[in-house]
Amino acid sequence: MLSNSRPLVGTGEGSRPRPWDLVLGGRAAAGGAPAHALVLGGLEGARRRLTQGDEAVRLATLPQLLQYGPAGLAELIEALAGNTSWAVRLEAWRLLSQLEQPEAEEACRTYSPFRPVGGAQGVIVAYRRGERNFAYADLEGVDLQEARLGGANFYEANLRKANLRLCNFNGAHLRQADLRQANLQGAKLSGAVLQGADLRGADLRGAKVSGTSLRGSRLSEETRLEERLRHIWQLQNWGGQGQDFSGQDLSKADLRGLGLRQIRLRGANLKRVDLRGSNLEGADLRGANLQRADLRGANLQNADLEGADLSGAELRQAQLQGANLRRADLSRANLTQANLEGAQIEGLKHSGSQIAGLIFPDGTPLKPWWW
Repeated sequence: MLSNSRPLVGTGEGSRPRPWDLVLGGRAAAGGAPAHALVLGGLEGARRRLTQGDEAVRLATLPQLLQYGPAGLAELIEALAGNTSWAVRLEAWRLLSQLEQPEAEEACRTYSPFRPVGGAQGVIVAYRRGERNFAYADLEGVDLQEARLGGANFYEANLRKANLRLCNFNGAHLRQADLRQANLQGAKLSGAVLQGADLRGADLRGAKVSGTSLRGSRLSEETRLEERLRHIWQLQNWGGQGQDFSGQDLSKADLRGLGLRQIRLRGANLKRVDLRGSNLEGADLRGANLQRADLRGANLQNADLEGADLSGAELRQAQLQGANLRRADLSRANLTQANLEGAQIEGLKHSGSQIAGLIFPDGTPLKPWWW
């Protein structure tokens, strides 16, 4: 499921208390609540929570302002401009930046909560000098095409509408970065962390995503990306239990710790995929390419791996009880402490495999004469 919601500011009489708003203290909120009053509803209540509540309360209050029309918008701008909590200011900016209203756009420009770093040139020069921390950097609309920024930290940075085409972000930290409408065509994102990043409207066509984490990131219908990357995003965020990805290219994808019971991956390209700790019980992997895949600790019980290529795969402590391994290729695979009890192994290729601590199909740790 893609996230494509856009908050709207209402146009009703939001500043007036409504019949279901509760105001204690002897006066109506419309006349201004006294300092000792406990205000539980309406715009006046939201104002109180933004100035007197703890940070969690303030953050939860911000989206509520959107229902109070122009008065609520004014309060949201005030929160951006002068709230004592930086986290509140950042969240207010994010809400305002999604509104197509001149006042909101002007406020975002005037009261930006992000850290000035001298634009694209400032980042490039600082990076060459050894700087790697660009967290909270204000880089909206900058041109960093083909820049080399591998391993840099752009945590919660504002990269909205930035030109990042062919940029090298290998191993970079882009957690919760704002990449809305950014151009990431052909960008190198191998090993990068984009957890929680906002990718709505971004262009990711041709991006290199080997081992890239997109967990918790946000896409929209306007996000442009190839089928392979969309599948990886779907698996990382929603799992794949019972889903059909047969024949798909998921090579080098980060699929660690996922719920993939009874997934269908027949003939899929899973070369060098990272499936550590994933649950693939009952999965259909017939004929799949799992060369050099990392399956350490994976649950492959009762999985169908007939004819699969697992040559050079990492299978330490993998659970393969009852699996169908007929004609599978486990040459040079690491089967240390793996469990093959009850597995079907007719025609299995296993030359050069590591078998220390392996439980064989007969349930014993004793190497049979035919192995």
